[in-house]
Amino acid sequence: MSGIGSPFTGPRASGTVQLQAGAATVSEPSVTAESVIFLTIQGAAGDPALPYVASRTPGTGFVISSLSNRDASTVGWLIIG
Repeated sequence: MSGIGSPFTGPRASGTVQLQAGAATVSEPSVTAESVIFLTIQGAAGDPALPYVASRTPGTGFVISSLSNRDASTVGWLIIG
C-alpha cells in the first residue's frame, strides 16, 4: 500500500550489514510480508552495484543481494511497516 492513509506508522528496525560475494542475510524478527525495506550503500567496497531485497521471511529476516557478485559494500537498511 502507498500514499495517504498508508498503514505504515514508522520505522520498525534499522542496521547495517556487509555484503560478501554480493549478498547478506539479515536476521530481523520484526520483518513482515508487507514491510517496506529501504537499502542504501554506506561504504562502497569491491565492485559496488545496486543492492536489493532478494527475499524475505516474515518473523525471521530478509536477504540482500547486489547486481554484482563481487560487491563487498556495507549496506544500511531500514524497515517500515
